[in-house]
Amino acid sequence: MPEAAAHPQAPSARVASGADANAVSIAALEGAWVRNRELSEDAMDRLVAAFGAPADVPEPLRDFARSISAQRSGLHIRAGDGRIEIQNAAGEILRVPVDGRARADSRGNRTSAYLAGAALEVVTKGNGWLWLWRDTYYRSGDRLVQTSESQNLIVDLSFRTVYDYAEGEPPPAGPLGVQETASARQAALRIVPPPRKHREFLSGPVEVQALVLDPLIDTVEFLLDGRRVKQSTKPPFKATIRLGDPPREEALEVRGYRDGSRQLGADRIVLNGLNLPFAVRIADLRPAAGEDASAVRVEARVSVPAGAALAGVDFYRGDDRVAAFDRPDWRKRRDGSRTIGVEAPVGNISPGDFVRVAARLADGREREDAELLQSADYQSEIDVQLVQLQILAVDRDGNPLSDLQPGDFEIRENGERRWVESLHASDDVPLVLGIAMDSSESMRLVWRQLRTVVRRFVATALAADDRAFLVDFDDTVRLLQPLTGDRSLLAVRLNRLLAEGGTAINDGLLFSLLQFRREPGRRALILVTDGDDQHSRTRTAQVTDFAEQAGIPIYFIAVGWAEPPRGLVRKLSRRTGGRLFRVHPSLPPSETASALEHVFARIDGDLRRQHVLTYYSDRPVGAAIEPSVRALRDGLIVKSLLPLDRLD
Repeated sequence: MPEAAAHPQAPSARVASGADANAVSIAALEGAWVRNRELSEDAMDRLVAAFGAPADVPEPLRDFARSISAQRSGLHIRAGDGRIEIQNAAGEILRVPVDGRARADSRGNRTSAYLAGAALEVVTKGNGWLWLWRDTYYRSGDRLVQTSESQNLIVDLSFRTVYDYAEGEPPPAGPLGVQETASARQAALRIVPPPRKHREFLSGPVEVQALVLDPLIDTVEFLLDGRRVKQSTKPPFKATIRLGDPPREEALEVRGYRDGSRQLGADRIVLNGLNLPFAVRIADLRPAAGEDASAVRVEARVSVPAGAALAGVDFYRGDDRVAAFDRPDWRKRRDGSRTIGVEAPVGNISPGDFVRVAARLADGREREDAELLQSADYQSEIDVQLVQLQILAVDRDGNPLSDLQPGDFEIRENGERRWVESLHASDDVPLVLGIAMDSSESMRLVWRQLRTVVRRFVATALAADDRAFLVDFDDTVRLLQPLTGDRSLLAVRLNRLLAEGGTAINDGLLFSLLQFRREPGRRALILVTDGDDQHSRTRTAQVTDFAEQAGIPIYFIAVGWAEPPRGLVRKLSRRTGGRLFRVHPSLPPSETASALEHVFARIDGDLRRQHVLTYYSDRPVGAAIEPSVRALRDGLIVKSLLPLDRLD
């Protein structure tokens, strides 16, 4: 057994983290730990799942599993002087500097160790990069968790060991983000939301599908608000569900099983839940009945994004604040769209005065609206919702433009013209970026150059408020890193990749698009691959249908002799405003790196020149809208249009 794989344990430092933060995270792992058998997974169980039956597991692998079990009976972790020492129950000791650099052992295997978020990660690549072993250590409450994964090392494994502190109280865990640091796993299944128009509520019979990625799943159960509605036992795994009429929020869940009994994965979404942007709008101005003749009553509507909390609303006459609401018992009106109504009297007004309403969220974001008061010109109550449209405008040569004004565009909703409320540059609206990388065996020719270029790209292209996720696919699909704003964490996650296996482009693309779901912000997806689809379980038509519905710009980067499927690329590049780039595979390594850097620089240019147009819609909540944008300036072309606030 290779030395690093025999005891694949070690630490490291996150590139952008401070030394103090690293020390705190590592200190939480120190001490003597004893395996909790009830909570731990066994390597032998994983082997049995892979081979189908205990008798089918070869004896050498049985010995391997028994060896791992012996090692995992306990751990002793020490740290100091920039190094960490991990001793397992078999007496094997691994000492590694906490600096993230790969070091070779006597057999040519290379081990790197680093802090990924609040977790300690150790990655060992076999001599010649033929296999890979990953260990991740993190605290979950008073316990220590060690997850282990292998690629191309006899058989792919993934299992978890949970430890209790041996004696006394364990060291403080600190602010550990277990969800962020948990080890990436092969995707099992995801819900493919039913098709709908923008902001449309669904009701009555609706067909839904499950994207099944784990080949061991043979049964999918569909549940609505916890009630089982159908069980599907053959692909495509789909069901017709009956939603409420009138529409309401309902939770859809799918569960995947092997042999109809052992659950291997699950997914859940909320249907008819509106994800509104943060906005405030003066909805009603009217004379204040029974009050001073010079007073008006002002009602404002504040839309609060999912997961956010409204901290306060202030009413102003000119620059003078006349009312403030910052307590949880303020007068408010709620509906299914998470819109809060707040009203207040504003007195001592005169013609030419204006009222202003400012709202703020608990996270510090602020929005405001203002209306000029005319002596007898008050608006009746209106119920409007802010709509955000992501656009990319180019000139006749296809070059993105940045010197744009609201008057350069005309917005129509269901054929009716709408007033452009504002035009935001890319710096004003955070980006949600997906990067999906083909990690099949044929990618080895460009693998090192690609990882280096992607590291540089995420370090320089993402602004402070931007977030990104990483997906890798060969003949399976993995969520390498969930959505995060930590650029250094994205960079070190690339160490988890090993180029081996086949290619499943359709599965990787559809899975990546599903990661965006309800996330607010501008959106784009970059997909890098070197060839034809060979192993996808998803049909091309299913992917193109969903991708067209999602409308997210997709940038394809082809680095092999064969292009991605022509129909897929041409259709999606045209419909979503993305592009296809080619990097010739016969280039020398240095030229390959330069070509990739040039491609990513062009994508960065597009992302930096995305804009967000906003307007107010008076369509009722849940009614479908079909916005369109036309350029009014000569020589200006709207290349892509994506409504950002979504319904699941």
